[in-house]
Amino acid sequence: MMTSGAKTTMPEQKHIPSIGDCVQPDLWNYSEQLTESDGFSDSSFPGCQFRLPCKDYQLAVNIKVTGKPHYNHIPGHYKSRCKIEFVGDGKESTFSAGWIYHG
Repeated sequence: MMTSGAKTTMPEQKHIPSIGDCVQPDLWNYSEQLTESDGFSDSSFPGCQFRLPCKDYQLAVNIKVTGKPHYNHIPGHYKSRCKIEFVGDGKESTFSAGWIYHG
């Protein structure tokens, strides 16, 4: 395989999740883009970092990146393993592993 000689450098540090990144929990067969949290919290809901669209809902989530970046199939874009907390409202949170896609 021939290369053009241009070097592509892999990011050294773990990605910091941000609005616009796409997240795909392991049991989902699609990813969705993170949106801004509304900042709401009360005695039964501790608040969340982001909202994750799912059909007609905006799920409250916290994202922790657990792995270093890997090349994604789109040039210049990366993916990293992450832990997704689906924040409970008056009940326990649930967790999933997944991928976060970032540029």
